[in-house]
Amino acid sequence: MPPDDAVCSVVIPAYNAAHVIGDQLLALSEQEEAPAFEVVVADNGSTDDLASVVGSWTDRLPRLRVVDASRGRGVSVARNVGIDHASTDRILICDADDVVAPTWVRAFADALVEHPLASGPAETRRLSGPSAGWVPIEERSTGLYETWGGRTYGLGGNTAMRREVWETVGGYDEDFPAGAEEIDFAWRAWDLGYRFTYVEDALLHYRIRTDLRGVLRQQYNSGRGTATLYDKFRPAEVVPKSLARRVHHELLLLRRFPWRLDGGARRRWLTLVAFEAGKLVEARRLGSPAP
Repeated sequence: MPPDDAVCSVVIPAYNAAHVIGDQLLALSEQEEAPAFEVVVADNGSTDDLASVVGSWTDRLPRLRVVDASRGRGVSVARNVGIDHASTDRILICDADDVVAPTWVRAFADALVEHPLASGPAETRRLSGPSAGWVPIEERSTGLYETWGGRTYGLGGNTAMRREVWETVGGYDEDFPAGAEEIDFAWRAWDLGYRFTYVEDALLHYRIRTDLRGVLRQQYNSGRGTATLYDKFRPAEVVPKSLARRVHHELLLLRRFPWRLDGGARRRWLTLVAFEAGKLVEARRLGSPAP
C-alpha cells in the first residue's frame, strides 16, 4: 500500500546536491491542487550532507524519503533505483538542481490517467541567467523535442510515466553516456508503441550550469550520447559524413570563431566545439561513423 494512500511518486536522482535540492523540495512542498504524492530521493553515492538536508524537509513533505542508489554511478542508475523503490504506479521524474512549477504534480498525475508517457515544457532563464544563452537549448520550449525520423522525447528531468512503461522498456540504460540517456529510453519506448504526450502545465525551470567548464562538460557528454545513439540504432535517414565532409564541417566550425563579438558568443562557439568533440571521440571509441 502506498504511504498515506499516495497516488503518485516523485523520483529525484541526486548526487552531491545538498546545495541545490532545497529549491526543488520547496517547490514540491508548494504544489497547487495536487493529489497525495510521495517523494523518493535516490542518492547516487553523495559525499556531502544530502541526507541531512533532505531530512530537514520531512515536516513539509511527510512522504519524503531517501533511498540508496550507490550501486553504480550515473543518473540512469539513480532513476532506476528510485523508480524501483517508488510505492505507486504513477512515476514523476525531476532533477535535484531544477525547480518544478506549482502545477507540475497535478498536471502530470492527471495526464497519466489517460496517457502512459508524458513530458512538459522547460525554461532556462529563471535559474541560469546569462548562461541560458550559452547552449543550443530553447530558453522556453513549446513542445516535445524531435530527433531523427520525427521521434519525440521529453527531458529526462521532466518526465512522467506509468510503471508499466519503465518495466516494459527495461528501465534506463545504465551503460549509456549521460547526456542522451533519456533519448535512448524514449526511442526504445517508441519501438514498443509508447508515445509521449505533451502537458503544457507541467513546466520545469531547468538549470544550466553557470560555470563554463561545467557547461562544456555537459555538451561534451551530449556529443558522446549522440554518437552512442547513432551506433545503437543506426537510423536509415542519417547519412554519416565522409572523411572529406567531416574535415570540411570542422574547418567551417573553426572559421566561425567569433573574434570580434562578446564573450557570450565565444562561449556559445565553445559549446558547439565541445559537442562535436564528444561526438567524434565516442564514435572513434565505438568504431562507428559519427552522424
